[in-house]
Amino acid sequence: MSGGGPGEGSNNAAVGFGLIAFATVAFGGVSWMAWQGRLGLVEVGMLLVAAAAYFVGRRSLSATQRKRMDGVAKVLFTLVGIMALLRHPIEVEGDTRLPIYQAIAEYIDQVDRTTFITFALVAMAVKFSGVITSAYAWSLLLRGQGLRFPFWSQVFTAFLIGRFIGTFLPSTIGLDAYTLYEAGRYSNQWPRAITAKVLEKFIGVTGLFLGMVVTLPFGYQVIVDVTTKVGKPEAAPLLAGAIAAFAGGVSLVVIVGLVWPVVIVGIMNLLTRIVGDKNPVTARINRILGQFTEAVGAYHGKVGLLLLALFNKFITHFTTAAVYFFTALAIGVAGAKFWPITFGSTIQILATVLSPTIAGEGAREAFQALLLSEQLGGVAQAVLSGALGFIAAEAATMWGGLFLWTRTPGWRPAFATVDGQQVDYAWIDDSDDGGFDAEKIAAARKEHMGS
Repeated sequence: MSGGGPGEGSNNAAVGFGLIAFATVAFGGVSWMAWQGRLGLVEVGMLLVAAAAYFVGRRSLSATQRKRMDGVAKVLFTLVGIMALLRHPIEVEGDTRLPIYQAIAEYIDQVDRTTFITFALVAMAVKFSGVITSAYAWSLLLRGQGLRFPFWSQVFTAFLIGRFIGTFLPSTIGLDAYTLYEAGRYSNQWPRAITAKVLEKFIGVTGLFLGMVVTLPFGYQVIVDVTTKVGKPEAAPLLAGAIAAFAGGVSLVVIVGLVWPVVIVGIMNLLTRIVGDKNPVTARINRILGQFTEAVGAYHGKVGLLLLALFNKFITHFTTAAVYFFTALAIGVAGAKFWPITFGSTIQILATVLSPTIAGEGAREAFQALLLSEQLGGVAQAVLSGALGFIAAEAATMWGGLFLWTRTPGWRPAFATVDGQQVDYAWIDDSDDGGFDAEKIAAARKEHMGS
């Protein structure tokens, strides 16, 4: 086939601008829904469509045009992200729903301002420390794969950017995708980065379950409150036992797998022979166990590193749960108890992570009200403490959006080594900003993990 004619470049540019215009309209819809406080699966879909159209369209533009477009896109994304956070509505009393900023502004007049500001800042500091430990765990897992980057200027800032992007997305999708993207982009070792990310997910949820197990004995009253509320107080011991068995069982399996992966391999092979893999459920379980075993196997002989990563993830989730105790103090909840609130919040965090809503918005407040209304003196206080916990967490890391501006086409980490050797970044095109290449990530993951 012959090369394109003289007008091909202009035609491609026209198509590119058309796609970007479409992306602008879609993102405008996202912005309007965020302003209205209507964030859900529809908004997620519109955001993904807008992002896909933008990144496909920008490829047809010149380097100068892409640079200008990216600058505008970053500004809009940053502003809408902050707006979505502040405009998110919560139920403060009965059926009354107010944007977070308004609910807090009205409630703050009912409490001592010094108390509110002091404990809100403490909550932010506690959350920020948890983000640091989570980023450090990711750094450890990358090191276990022979990938090293500067912690503060690359690993930690990538975490902040990912958390900012996650404001728009369910669960931890934004954080996971962006940190994986940078690790793969600057090392060009996608299979290793994906292996580290797969294991990080297992270790992360185990850290949360460990927090549940540790705080359960001290937070048992929360279970009593919930079962009494639904008219089944006698079910409290059974429910507590079920939580302990499930959370403890998952934690035990993962810890055994980290220390003795051969045990998991043996169990998996035995289960496969007994139940087979034709049933969709057992096939899924076998596939998950296979991914975990393969990921752990890549860290052979590095048990200390893996356990240190797990400990850091435990601290991450424990501090996240503890944030809600300090937000309860901030809104003046008299007699707030640390352990029950922290235990109840670990369950709320799990529900939030599994929730399909944007950044867990709505689910967080609903579960906080269900679990901790007795501990916090009412539904309104429980909802507001949950919302304030979200605000404190986001305020501690929302400025990560500023680091988007540092990721210019020519930006590189101060160093990036693979097996001790500095890479040359030869695979990175300076004329492109390296926007998410979903196809590359998906293909690498499919090739390496067989999913």
